[in-house]
Amino acid sequence: MRALVLAAGVGSRFKSQVPKPLHPIVGMPMIWHVLQTVKSANPQSIAIIVGHEAERIKAACGDGYIYFKQDNPKGGTGDAVLSAIDYWRDFDDYLLVINADTPLVLPQTIQSMLRYIKLVKEYENKLISGLLLSANLPDPTGYGRVIKEGPDKVLKIVEEKDASPEERAVSEVNSGVYIFYCPHLLETIFKLKPSAITNEVYLTEVFEIMSNRGYEVRAFSASDPTEVLGVNTRWDLAIVENVARLRILERIAKEGNSIHQPESVWVEASVEFGAEVEIFPDVTITGNTRISDRAIIGRGCIIHNSLIGEGAIIEPYSVIKDSTIKAGARVGPFAHIRNNSIIGEDSHIGNFVEVKSSSIGRQVFAKHLSYIGNATIEEKVNVGAGVVFANFDGKKKHECKVKRNAFIGSNSLIIAPIVIGEKAFIAGGSVVNKDIPDGALAISRPTLKIKEELGFKKLNP
Repeated sequence: MRALVLAAGVGSRFKSQVPKPLHPIVGMPMIWHVLQTVKSANPQSIAIIVGHEAERIKAACGDGYIYFKQDNPKGGTGDAVLSAIDYWRDFDDYLLVINADTPLVLPQTIQSMLRYIKLVKEYENKLISGLLLSANLPDPTGYGRVIKEGPDKVLKIVEEKDASPEERAVSEVNSGVYIFYCPHLLETIFKLKPSAITNEVYLTEVFEIMSNRGYEVRAFSASDPTEVLGVNTRWDLAIVENVARLRILERIAKEGNSIHQPESVWVEASVEFGAEVEIFPDVTITGNTRISDRAIIGRGCIIHNSLIGEGAIIEPYSVIKDSTIKAGARVGPFAHIRNNSIIGEDSHIGNFVEVKSSSIGRQVFAKHLSYIGNATIEEKVNVGAGVVFANFDGKKKHECKVKRNAFIGSNSLIIAPIVIGEKAFIAGGSVVNKDIPDGALAISRPTLKIKEELGFKKLNP
């Protein structure tokens, strides 16, 4: 089998400068989902028909595919398949044709369609010339109708705009997923004529031509009706994306993870999970993120392009971007970790602490209201409440280093660049602008002056 993905359309109803196949669905382009499904069928090769914004689509899909150009992207699906005729005209086997705007088709469905073709050949001794994926929808508005004779035999597919009232009453719809026997497709595709209404050449008319010639043309019913949902408008995109999101969460749960209130949880297709992860409501996890075994992600957290280590706990409403949280660490609540920061094993970054471009070692505690920027903090350091690493001098960022077992008292200001030595002790409220040797005590405080009775005068003039 070979595969052909149709991605040349203009998508005018989207009203977008971005090509429709490149609009994201749970974090990945629409066409990416289609290509993943096609690859699961293990075809000999995959070709993509491009037209509108061809170079952008090629760049998004990358190498490993054969590209054909449809000169008239408004020419219809029949014209699109003809654009790639050199790809399949001499191929004595089957061609899978799938639209780039049908991202919900399941990989197992394509595999089942191929098995069905083999079973019909083996047990009925019939060669299927054309097989289409269909489904019965309670509201078929907007879809082409499948007109059948009996339970299996397809007579034709009628586009809604060309359908009679009786044909529009049919609830079985076309998905835009087809498998053709190439020699019979070659015989019939040149018989297609442009629609009198739209001037498009509909590939679907091949089924009627094949049926009239006595070829075996059948429909394969999708196990999940949502598979046939196409994306023609932004609202279609929203509906399809929600189905894709719930499928991801269902898969994660079946792999042994707990998801509380899944209707509020957003996990993109690129995210990887270990086992026994617990996700609480209103969580968003995106990009190339990996959540390791037994991690807990608290309510309202946002995690992007990050690694969450085994057994790590992300407390509610924390934001982690482009960073690594190592095993057993605890972050939050209301913490912000960003810009390639690393939080070491069993460390605790607590309430309203921001860590930026910093490496935090093992068993470091910074539990309250601190900013740590461009710092390297070795293991077993205590960072008190309100500590600020002043890393920017107005022109460039500078780095700090805090060696192991140091203690930084509350409300201290650490002015970079600076090195705080091993087991150094910074007294609370100090302003530190020079290196502190190992084991030293640093105190920097203005003299406290007390004026007797002046408080009464200020408060009771």
